[in-house]
Amino acid sequence: MVSAYLFLLIPVTIWGSNFVVGSWLVGQFHPLVLATIRILFTSSFLLGFAFFTHRLVRIKKREWTYLLLIGFVGTLLNQTFFFQALSYTSATEAALIMSLAPIVTSILAYFFLREPLSIRMIIGSMIAVSGVYMLVAFGKQQAAIGLGDLLAGGAMLTFAISLILIRKLTQTLESIPTTVYSTVFGACMFIPVAYVSDQHPVIAHSVWPWILAALSGVLSQGLGGLLWNQGITKVGASKASIFLNFQPFVAMIVGYIALGLPITRAQLVGSTLIVFGVILATLRIQAMKQTKIEPPNPVRKFVQ
Repeated sequence: MVSAYLFLLIPVTIWGSNFVVGSWLVGQFHPLVLATIRILFTSSFLLGFAFFTHRLVRIKKREWTYLLLIGFVGTLLNQTFFFQALSYTSATEAALIMSLAPIVTSILAYFFLREPLSIRMIIGSMIAVSGVYMLVAFGKQQAAIGLGDLLAGGAMLTFAISLILIRKLTQTLESIPTTVYSTVFGACMFIPVAYVSDQHPVIAHSVWPWILAALSGVLSQGLGGLLWNQGITKVGASKASIFLNFQPFVAMIVGYIALGLPITRAQLVGSTLIVFGVILATLRIQAMKQTKIEPPNPVRKFVQ
């Protein structure tokens, strides 16, 4: 189980850094153009990885439905909301709103996956969210809801829904082909939408934004997606989503190292609450009755 949590910490660290990187990149590209560049590089990486590791499998009819839904909700809608939100609000505010994903995911998992929603998980999530609030919103004079906040809320909600769909699909299909196929399907949906939406896109003329956008896509959606979906199959959607509370903490550290942003006392207190809340919500208690998860169906032969 410890190794499963490590699978979750790595992508969360990458995603936390992505808030800072994404905020800079939306000044170099139109949000939809940036999302398209990232998803193309991500899809190329995942297809190459799946081909050389022989992870391409035959898809059943039922699985096609889930893959298309994950591609639409988890890639097309999520990435559109995410990068549009960063155009209207700061990375820290976006991180705060995204921190609500664990609670939303836990509620959805309770109703649709029958995953337990224990008091310990609820309390741990609330403590972690309070730490997120102190970390990124301490001292804010007003809490007016703007367009950027609504878009970030859309990114949070679509991410939570995609976690539920992924958890359902990985009961019969391995996490790696799930990630590969759903991302590629999402890319096929994304390209025509980006083309139609903006006929005069803002495109960076320097080579470095392109390199950073490519690396961001490969590491965040490619490698991060593979590790994250693998972790979900081990610990469940609700527990995995709690680790998203680490994202603002990572964003704070990256901002300090890369941009020299100061770390305040409130941020240190908030970070401590985040760590404590995540540990409380995910720590296994011997006396608790563990919920049994049905093993996936036998893995089908890989396509050579």
